[in-house]
Amino acid sequence: YRTRWRYGERGIRYLFLDAGHVCQNLYLSATAIDAGACAVGAFNDEEINGLLGLDGTNLFVIYLATVGKLVSKA
Repeated sequence: YRTRWRYGERGIRYLFLDAGHVCQNLYLSATAIDAGACAVGAFNDEEINGLLGLDGTNLFVIYLATVGKLVSKA
């Protein structure tokens, strides 16, 4: 909502760029603490929005990521 208000129709493009930047920083932060991260771009939008109580129009999920302990491959 705020991004679109500020940048108009271009705002939606900036949302996707910002999501990528946030996720990259999540990967860098995870690496710094010897953890792993995994971004997920393929998910059921309606289901995730519903679980988080988002309306899917003004508030919605763009990207998911998990962070956790790395498992060594011995």
